[in-house]
Amino acid sequence: MNRLFRSVTAAVAALTLSAGGVSALAESSDSASGALPVSIAQEDWAASKKFVTLSTGITMAYVEMGDPDGEVVVLQHGMTDNSRSWSLAAPYFAAAGYHVYLPDLRGMGLTDKPEGYYTLITYATDLKAFFDSMGIEKAVVVGHSLGSFTMQAFCLMFPERCSRLVLVSSLPVRGLQDEKLDAAWHTFIEPLDEDGHPSDAFMDKWYACEPKEDGVRDVFDTFLANMKKEAQALPKYAWTAIFRGLMATTLEKLYQDLDTDIPVLILHGDEDTMTPTGYQEELCGLFHVDENSYRNYEGIGHNVQFEIPERCATDILTWLATGSLPE
Repeated sequence: MNRLFRSVTAAVAALTLSAGGVSALAESSDSASGALPVSIAQEDWAASKKFVTLSTGITMAYVEMGDPDGEVVVLQHGMTDNSRSWSLAAPYFAAAGYHVYLPDLRGMGLTDKPEGYYTLITYATDLKAFFDSMGIEKAVVVGHSLGSFTMQAFCLMFPERCSRLVLVSSLPVRGLQDEKLDAAWHTFIEPLDEDGHPSDAFMDKWYACEPKEDGVRDVFDTFLANMKKEAQALPKYAWTAIFRGLMATTLEKLYQDLDTDIPVLILHGDEDTMTPTGYQEELCGLFHVDENSYRNYEGIGHNVQFEIPERCATDILTWLATGSLPE
């Protein structure tokens, strides 16, 4: 067992055995002067964000955790989410010794929301500018949903900045779900007043999921309530820019440029209706992923890192340390 794998195992064990799991660690985060936190309580998440002005003209919000001298991992959130999306899983990466960055994408969270549609090319270019501003030469890039599409684009555009790629709840980006996105936009977003916001009923459907691990049950309601509130607070034009911009993007012609030397892991829930299981075989083929680097979680929906943050993080960390998923 190599040293990195031992550190991963120890980190997961420490979080699992602490009373209350992630929530307990959040109460005892490293408070040493100048140190980065290992975990952040849900009520402190928004206040923990830092800000940097990028060469692309926006000011981006981000959270930073873990070991400043560790290998960099970037955890990217999904559609209309923000960095909180990975807050239940991020402590495992931080405790394992990684330097963890969690950016808010353009138009989401506390990052600037300029006019115009936001495409995957836009997000990837922002992310490259973020790497430049933070002095990140290369990183493990992990994305969920829209974040996974962004990381696909980033990997295709800037392969020299990617050491490994992890796609969670993803699919090939070639307009496969455009009809569903278009229907949702026309039904729930387009009818809003210019200063309006999506309804509570829509937000309940948008974030419909339940925790499947005991370690997060006591913080999950607070976590999910904040996720809903923060997405619902986005202005109509931001929702429009996010939805329409995604539908304006296809990576189909770019997949031929993929750097096949970059290892790729794909994780997915078999109850995911937004990035369905039927597309996973094609996705694995595009990224040359074999059975050692693909997992379909039984009984789990689209928000894998919400529902099973410990298992999601443990699987990624084990794969990073060994090149294979745990049995």
